[in-house]
Amino acid sequence: MTKVTSKAKNFIWILLVLFCFLFILNNFINFTTAQINGESPPINLNFEMTEYANLEENINNVSLIEIPLNSSKWDLTDIELNFTNIEFKREIKEVESNIIGHSRELDKGDKAYAVQINITEPTDVFGVQIYGYESRPATTTIITVQINGYDNPTNKPNETVYRSVALNMSSETKWYSQTFNSTVHLTKGYYYLIMNGSEMGPSDSARYYWEMNDENPNNPNLFSWGYEADWVNGITNETLLYKLDQRITKEVFPEEINMSAELDESYYPILNGSSSGIGYLNLNLNYSLNTDVISIPIKNNLISDLAFNVNYSINLRNSFLSEGSVLITDSNNEWNIYPEFSRFSSNYSVKYEYSGSWQNLTIYRDIGTDWENITSYIIIDSLNHFILLPNDIIIEGADWKITANSPNIDFEIKGLFSEYKPEQDLQFSVEVPIIQGNLTFILIKPGNFIEIIELNREVTSDEILFSFVIPSSFREGEYTIEIYWNDETDAGVQSQEFQIIVPSVPFTLDPLTIFGIVLLVVVFAAFSIISYRTIKKVRTRKIEEKQKIFSKCMDIMNLDYLIVTNKISGLSVYEQKFTSKQLNGTLISGFLQALSSFGIELMKVENQSQTIKLEYKDSIVLMSEFVNVRLILIMKESPSKYLLYSLEDLAYDIYKNYGNLIDQFDGDVRKFKGIENLLIKHLNIAIVYPLRLVDIDKLENIRVSPTEKSFINDAISIMNKDTTDFFYIKDLIIEKTCSPKDIELILKLIEKNIFQAAV
Repeated sequence: MTKVTSKAKNFIWILLVLFCFLFILNNFINFTTAQINGESPPINLNFEMTEYANLEENINNVSLIEIPLNSSKWDLTDIELNFTNIEFKREIKEVESNIIGHSRELDKGDKAYAVQINITEPTDVFGVQIYGYESRPATTTIITVQINGYDNPTNKPNETVYRSVALNMSSETKWYSQTFNSTVHLTKGYYYLIMNGSEMGPSDSARYYWEMNDENPNNPNLFSWGYEADWVNGITNETLLYKLDQRITKEVFPEEINMSAELDESYYPILNGSSSGIGYLNLNLNYSLNTDVISIPIKNNLISDLAFNVNYSINLRNSFLSEGSVLITDSNNEWNIYPEFSRFSSNYSVKYEYSGSWQNLTIYRDIGTDWENITSYIIIDSLNHFILLPNDIIIEGADWKITANSPNIDFEIKGLFSEYKPEQDLQFSVEVPIIQGNLTFILIKPGNFIEIIELNREVTSDEILFSFVIPSSFREGEYTIEIYWNDETDAGVQSQEFQIIVPSVPFTLDPLTIFGIVLLVVVFAAFSIISYRTIKKVRTRKIEEKQKIFSKCMDIMNLDYLIVTNKISGLSVYEQKFTSKQLNGTLISGFLQALSSFGIELMKVENQSQTIKLEYKDSIVLMSEFVNVRLILIMKESPSKYLLYSLEDLAYDIYKNYGNLIDQFDGDVRKFKGIENLLIKHLNIAIVYPLRLVDIDKLENIRVSPTEKSFINDAISIMNKDTTDFFYIKDLIIEKTCSPKDIELILKLIEKNIFQAAV
C-alpha cells in the first residue's frame, strides 16, 4: 500500500474533527439557510427615467450644419435654425468636363477657338480652367484666354473683351487654371470663352491642343467656332472642355431657390426672412439620431452651394435605466432609486414618472459630504405623477437617491393544504393583481429561518402555479410560505402557514453504536480515497501532458489561415496562411461583422475568458478578442481546449506589443511582422514550418540525447535525399501522426535552436 504522507494524515484528522462537529450539530441544531425579520430580501429593479438637453450655438460662413453630441443615444425633438448672410459660394463649376480624348489644334492655320457660355444668373467670374496641352510654345506672339461678348444675329463672338490673361499651359495633358487679374461681373446671357492666337505670324510654329467633347456634351445647343481670317465653321453638339471659377451674385430669398434642410433623408423648406440673405426653419420632430454628430446639408435648386451664418437651437431627449430596489414588508414597501446623471449642455434636466400609489417621495444629493435632502428644490407634479430635476440643481459628479413608500397590493394564494409530509409535492397557485412583474417564493422554516425557493419568476398570466418537492431532511414543525409580487411601481406580499408531519422511525441500534460504525467507515474511506487519488493524480498528469502535446500538434495541422485585425474597423494588420487554398483575409474579416450568417457557439475557457466559434461551410472559424485586437483562425476541424487557452494569451500579447500600432494603423503591415514570433511562442506554428538544421560546427557543442541524435540524422537524410537545405516535421513523424513522444522530442530540438524555422 502507498505510504501516507504527513499532509494526508493532517487531512484525515481535520476530516474526523469536522465529522464529529457536524454529528453533534445535527443532533442539537436545526441547520438552515438564513434568518429574516419579517421582510423580503431586497429585489433589484431598473427604473426608466428621461433626460433632456438643449444646445444653442452660432456658426459662421459654413455650407453644412454639423452639431456634435456626446453620444448617439439621443432623440431629436425640436430644432430651430435662423440663417443670415446667405449667399452663393465661390466654386469651380464643371460646365463641360467629360474627357473623350478628342481635341482641337491651335496653330498658325487655325489661330483661335471659341466656345459659347450660358450665364443663367448674375455671376462674378474669377477665371477659367481648360483641359489640354502644349506641343510647341509660341515664339512671335502671346496666346491669350479671354471672355468676349456674343453677337446675337450671327451667334459668333463679338469684339468686346471682358477679361483676358496670357495662356497658362505646358506639355502635360491636364486641367490648367487661367486666373484673371480682376473679377469680371457677367449678367444673365450668352458669352464666349476664347483661346486666342490670332496675332501669330506665318513663321510661328506654335501648336496647342484644347480637348473637346463631340459625343455627348452637356450643352449640345451651344456653338463652338474656329478662327482663320474670321470666325468660321460654327457648329453645335461639340463643346470644348472648360470650367468656370465663379460665384453667383444674385440676392438670395430661400423660398425662391427652394432652399431646404436635409434631415433623416427628408427635406424641410427654409422660409424667407425679413430681407435678402435671411431665412429660418422651426421643426417639431421625434426620431432617434443613432449618431454622435447631427449633420444637416443645405440644398437649393441652382446646384451651386450656399454659404451662410446660422444660429441653431435643438432639444434632445433620452430614456435611460437607473438601478434601484424595493424592500417589501408587511406594513409597506420601501423603494430606492440610485440614478446616475451625465450632464450634457448648459441646459440639462431629468424627469421621472412615478406611481400614483407612492408616498413620502424624497430626493437626496451627495456632493462628497453627506446625503442632503433637496426635495424642496425639485418640481413634483402630484397630479400627473412625475418629478423634474431642473438644470440648476444637477451637479456633475454628485450621487443621487430617490426614496418612496407604497402600500401593499393584495393578491391570493390558493390550493395550499394544512399538512404535508417530507418528499411530498407541495403545489399551490397565486392570483396576481396585474399580469406583469415578478413573483418570489420564500419558505420560512421553524425558528424563523428562510430558504429562497424561487426568485423573480416572470408573471405571464393572471394565475401562476408553483410546485416544490419537500426534501426528506425537513424536520417536523410549522412552516410558512411567503409570496412577494412586484413590478416597477407597486408591490405586495401574502403568506400562508402549514404543518410538516414526520412519521416516527424506531431505533434498532444505540446512537453511540451508530456513531462508532459511521466513524470507522469514514476513516477507512478517507484513507482509501487519498491513497487512490495520489496514484491517480500522477497518472492523470502524465496522460494529460501527452494529450496536450498531441492536441496542440493536431490543432496546428488543422490550421488553414490566421488573421489579426483591428476590432473596431475590421482592417487586417497581419495574415498568415498554412494551406495552398487562396483565401481573402479582408473578405473573411468582413463576414465576421455579420454574425447572423454563421452558426455561433460561445466557448468558455475555465469561465475566465471567452472565444467565439463559428461554423461556416466546411470550416471552423475561431474569433478571440482583447481590447482592440481581434484574432481570427480558420481550421479544418474543431480545436482542442489547449488551443483555446493559448488564444487568450496570444491575443493579450499581441495587444501588449502592438495595441498602439493597431489603433494608429496607416496601411503599412510591415510594422506587424514580429507577430510571427508570438505565434511561434503560443501556438508552436513552427510545427508546420519548413525547418533547417543548425550549422554542423555549432551542433558539436550542443548536448543531445541518443533519441534526439536519431531525429537529427533523419533530418540530414531527408535533406540529402531531396537535395534541399530544409525539411518538414511531418517527414520525421512515423506514419505522419502526431505521436506525443515524437512531437515532444522535436519541440525540444526547436527549443534548443537545433531545428530552426526556414522562413
